[in-house]
Amino acid sequence: MTGSDGTALSSDLPWSAAEVAGSERFAALRAQRTHPATLWFGPTFGVMEQTGAGWLMSTMTDTTPQAARDGLGWWFRILARRRAIPASEREMYWAASALLEHERLDELVVAGRRFRVVRADRFFRYGLTGPEPPRSTDPDTDRTARHGIFEKMTAGVLGPGETPGGAGLLGERWEAVPRGAMVPADITRDAQQALTSHPRLAVLAPRFAVAEEKDGHWPAQTGAIPSPHDARRALATYFREIVPVLLEPSDEELVAYRQAAQRLDEDRVHQVRVAGRRFRIIRVETAVRIGPDGPEPPRPSDHDPDPPLTGETDELRTWDLIDEDG
Repeated sequence: MTGSDGTALSSDLPWSAAEVAGSERFAALRAQRTHPATLWFGPTFGVMEQTGAGWLMSTMTDTTPQAARDGLGWWFRILARRRAIPASEREMYWAASALLEHERLDELVVAGRRFRVVRADRFFRYGLTGPEPPRSTDPDTDRTARHGIFEKMTAGVLGPGETPGGAGLLGERWEAVPRGAMVPADITRDAQQALTSHPRLAVLAPRFAVAEEKDGHWPAQTGAIPSPHDARRALATYFREIVPVLLEPSDEELVAYRQAAQRLDEDRVHQVRVAGRRFRIIRVETAVRIGPDGPEPPRPSDHDPDPPLTGETDELRTWDLIDEDG
């Protein structure tokens, strides 16, 4: 059996005793059979910091490079207000924050620390029944409050990267080069160049999204969410708070939406049908390309329409210092 790119799947190899039900590797091999196609879900962005242990990651969920830069500026302002940081270093963070309000910089060294805006590609697996739902091995808990609200690099250390198509990625390539008459030439060019400039791949922890079936397709209705639990909560909130206001459902439909929300609260379900609509929690893979100098920054062709957020540095300079936890 071959994957979408024609390479042999690791699931064609005999499974060892370690590859048993309940193991992440077994679940990944099974997903290659049940959902053999990998579809590009678009790019996402975040911030990383190079340390002695490797590149510390933010959550990699920003929709544009500028959103990631604005997030980095926010982090600098938090650091600039921390009482425990020496005054000279606080001034460096204030200066970096001000710089990001006027320049689109994707890499900065501040107070001896190296920060980079990083790009990643997102994918989801697809089979005869549609996009892949969460796996039984995926953590399914509330992960929205695992870290303090005044933290940034909360997603661990970026791995060293694997060779696309190699055993470390179970034969998967996790790469996309958009082509065709409707694709701008610079997008295709940049994607092709990235295959050689950043040849290795690190696949991050999975994230999740809510999708709704429409005319045989499954467009995502949310961004990437940390866990299936959090995705179910987002969908339940939509049923309870958004549907009554925007859709003005009938009394019968309103009851159905409320019952569906209650079921999402109580059961670990990954698909619901309500009022003639079909929703599914889907699994999203995120892959960071890595080159000799670390993770890939944004590409020139990436959609980046917004100007930098301004005015925050001058405003927050007037605020009091804070302790480490807020």
